[in-house]
Amino acid sequence: MTVNGRAVALQPTAPGRADALLPPGLADQPVDRVVLRFEGAPQPAGQMAQPPDGLRWRIGDAAASLPASSWLVVRSAGEEVGDFAHIFVNGRDVARGERGYNLAALNREGVVLDSAVFDTSGDDAASDKLAAWIMQWPAGTIIAGAVNDDASLKLSDAAVAALRNVGVANDLRGKLRWSHAFIGAVGAPAGAAVEALDLIRPVAVTVGAQIDGAEVYGGLRLLTIRRGS
Repeated sequence: MTVNGRAVALQPTAPGRADALLPPGLADQPVDRVVLRFEGAPQPAGQMAQPPDGLRWRIGDAAASLPASSWLVVRSAGEEVGDFAHIFVNGRDVARGERGYNLAALNREGVVLDSAVFDTSGDDAASDKLAAWIMQWPAGTIIAGAVNDDASLKLSDAAVAALRNVGVANDLRGKLRWSHAFIGAVGAPAGAAVEALDLIRPVAVTVGAQIDGAEVYGGLRLLTIRRGS
């Protein structure tokens, strides 16, 4: 472990647990940076992501779900707080990463059916195309979405209604360059999707394991910081 670039010894205290005592003055930055480095070869993410057999990941409050062997991580950042859009399906990014709403459709087994991007910030026709793209999928199809840069300026009633039909509750009109990420399902009521949006920071939503790569070196369940006496 390093804190603000300086190595700090970890002392094992129990199976799977270790403590570190920081010397005075080390954690003195407005934002302190803690880095953990794992030894050994990486493992396939699927080995760490799988819960007990038979469990399915429910999509928010929608009736749809994913099998235990699949997981979704969606990240979004408006232009001024990162300018990116990612839709990780089992660690693979399927988003186009272009301006506007980046969307992906998956079936109930977690298979990606299609991915697309709709520039509802700069393209007059994008909102109608977004609505048509969503409405082509049957009820229960899982839809994941992430905004890159901005998606608000040319967003129409039709596009907002289509997004609500997959469980999205928020309307980005009037929210210039807001981050917006969601995972919902066709036919779900508004508010049923897993959803996050913010003006001043990137956002992320997850169904299943919170892993955005194909391989992992380790997992961190809990990090506790205590001030010494």
